Amino acid sequence: MSKVLLGVVLCMTTIHASCQSSSIKDYLQKQYADNVLNGNVLVVKGKEVLYEQSFGYAHPTTKEKLTSAHRFQVGSIYKEFPGVAIMQLKEQGKLKLSDPIKGYLPEMPEWAARITIQHLLQYTSGLPRVPWGDFFKNNTPVTEQSILALLKKTEALAFAPGSDYLYSNYNPWLLTQIVEKITKQSFEMYVQENLFLPAQMDKAFFASQFPYKDEQLVAFSFNEDKQLDRYNIQVPLFLMNLTAKDLYQWLFHLHHQKLISKAAVQQLSERVGAQSPLGVLEWKDAALEVHHHHGSSGNYEAVIRYYPEDDLYIVILTNRKNGNVTELATEIHALVQAGKGN
Repeated sequence: MSKVLLGVVLCMTTIHASCQSSSIKDYLQKQYADNVLNGNVLVVKGKEVLYEQSFGYAHPTTKEKLTSAHRFQVGSIYKEFPGVAIMQLKEQGKLKLSDPIKGYLPEMPEWAARITIQHLLQYTSGLPRVPWGDFFKNNTPVTEQSILALLKKTEALAFAPGSDYLYSNYNPWLLTQIVEKITKQSFEMYVQENLFLPAQMDKAFFASQFPYKDEQLVAFSFNEDKQLDRYNIQVPLFLMNLTAKDLYQWLFHLHHQKLISKAAVQQLSERVGAQSPLGVLEWKDAALEVHHHHGSSGNYEAVIRYYPEDDLYIVILTNRKNGNVTELATEIHALVQAGKGN
């Protein structure tokens, strides 16, 4: 396993916080006291909750305190859901990963005839990055229509499909459009019926816009100066809101073959570049060693970890970014390995 890549280390020297902490509670309380943790943490071994705690505020102005029921945006972790939806349809014989996407999306330019579903899954399509900066600097709303318009105006790809890797949000968004064409329902409805419901993710939902209006039990993202994020997005796919328990349920059901087969998970986890739709999964032969996925959007930051050998699940969701969630997950794992997991 690529332990350098994930920073998955045990308590081997005294420089690690886990060596100095007597428990997960002790370690995380110190992070909160040092003002580098505002969010929710859930640690589960098997079906037993080892640790669950909320730290800080859901809103910096109202001082609403976070609870385990609060939902967070999860950044890039949302990409797991279009990927798993596509693999469900593949296992039902409704598509092939080798299919050119033009067959499902005839309105796309000619390059769609050269891009396959597999290219979208592995970020090897050659599609450019979404110009988020152009939207945000002018406070222009990001909508389904604006994304579609940009794609239709894209004349040249960054490289020939399959020849290189480029991490672009256009890829998972196009996967959702294929799901909609095949199932004849919105992607949000498909996910609710075929992913959220069977995975018992009973608090999960797609927001229709950000900044939020009239949403209940959402964690608002803010910076160290207590200023709320104000970027303007109206694409539900990018506004998936989940609790820590929802993400535990997702990992549990995904890796217990309740949603797709193990073979499909392994195929979906194949990486050409830095990430697959499932983030980073490390395998030894056919045995999964770790599932790691980090996500970030504005001041939201999240990480999920699953260690099959330990039957251990770690979920960290924050709404004030400190750039440390991967380190926190690594230290929590080390504490559990050291017998300090309470």
